[in-house]
Formats: sequence, structure tokens, C-alpha cells
Amino acid sequence: MNGTTGLLDLDDALVALIDVQTNHFPTVADGPVVLDRIARFVRAARILEAPLVWTEHHPRAFGPTLPELCGELEGIEPIPKISFGCFGEPRFADAIERSGRRTLYLAGTETHICIAQTALAALARGLGVVLPVDCLGARRPLDHATALRRLERAGAVLSTWEAIVYEWMREGRHPRFKQVLPIVKSAG
Repeated sequence: MNGTTGLLDLDDALVALIDVQTNHFPTVADGPVVLDRIARFVRAARILEAPLVWTEHHPRAFGPTLPELCGELEGIEPIPKISFGCFGEPRFADAIERSGRRTLYLAGTETHICIAQTALAALARGLGVVLPVDCLGARRPLDHATALRRLERAGAVLSTWEAIVYEWMREGRHPRFKQVLPIVKSAG
């Protein structure tokens, strides 16, 4: 990404799927819609070969990642964490460093807790942060909206999963466009 005004760059992107877990996600406002969008974003990112990391917050208490997403995450191990912000878990920070990518795309829950703390820590480290707002959720809409305003002021870029995917591809001649198109077209 070229600052906050340039086009989003697939070659610099790393998707972080944060805490979409069985014992917590059912309490997220508009959960089924958010889950559908997360699944589409992750599926498109995998087709486009964007690197992906995923976390589970205190999995003994909050359960595993929702089974609806597990098929999209094959070959990647979850990073368990106790800290709210993902950078509190050394394995997460190491994965970001090893990737060589400088822009994080955060999807998951909760916007005002784990997403916000991860985004703020990434920005403090000089990383870019892009938030597909339709792939984020919280129990209370006010918490979600307030966190997004704060994060945008802090320097995060707000977008939607579909806009991000189209920016990554740039044009219909992209070699994977025909694989991604059905994911977009079937979205509600």
C-alpha cells in the first residue's frame, strides 16, 4: 500500500483472521452476515495467494474456530493467544516478521478489543493496517462503530472485503479473476 491514499497492494498484504470462535461468535451482532463475508474474504485471499495467519483467543474458554471457516484454513495452524492484542503473542509477531509483508488486513472479532489492540500495535510498529469493516464484528454495534472511528483516526484504512479483493486484482485480466468472480457474485 502506498501510504493511505494509494491502491492496496496484494504483494504487501497479509490477512490476519482473529478469534472467530464457537463459544463467542454467536453473540456478535449480525453474526451470520459477518461470518459469510469473512469466509468470502478468506476464500478470495487464499485464491489470490495472500499469506494468512489466524488466532484463537484462549481456546479452552472460547472454543475452536468456527467449522464454517476451517476448510478455508487448511494447511495453516492457529496461533493460540491469551493477550487481547495479537502482538502480545510472540508467535504472531514472528509470523508477521517472517512474512516480509508490511500491510495487515484484519478480519474477525471483536472490533473494539482484539482487533483494535492488534491494529494499534501494528500501526505503532510502522505497519499498514486495512480493515475490511464488513468482516469485523462486536456484540454491540456502538462498540464496533466507535472502534472503527478511533482506528481510522489512528491511521488504519477502512474498506470492504469486495473493494479490497478488486484492488488486489486491479483488472479483469488478472490470472485468478475468474476464480474469484463467483465468490463476489454470489455474495448477498
